Amino acid sequence: MQLNPKALGYTAAIFAGAYWFLAMTFSLLTGIGAITLTTLGSFHPFFSYSWQGMIIIMIEHLIGGYVAGWIFAWLYNRLLR
Repeated sequence: MQLNPKALGYTAAIFAGAYWFLAMTFSLLTGIGAITLTTLGSFHPFFSYSWQGMIIIMIEHLIGGYVAGWIFAWLYNRLLR
């Protein structure tokens, strides 16, 4: 069974973006996990622990999730042959 790289890329992008959206929204509203998210965010360019930082990190993970999912599906299909 072959994987569709585009579909897996979109799926990974949605999950990665949604995770950061939910985690950052919850943390910004409650303050829980602020230190952890600030530490993880330090690995991302242009990140700040704010609402604007949430949008930036979500966009970064949407792009990174798509690329990672596409590469995984492409590699899986190549090794399947």
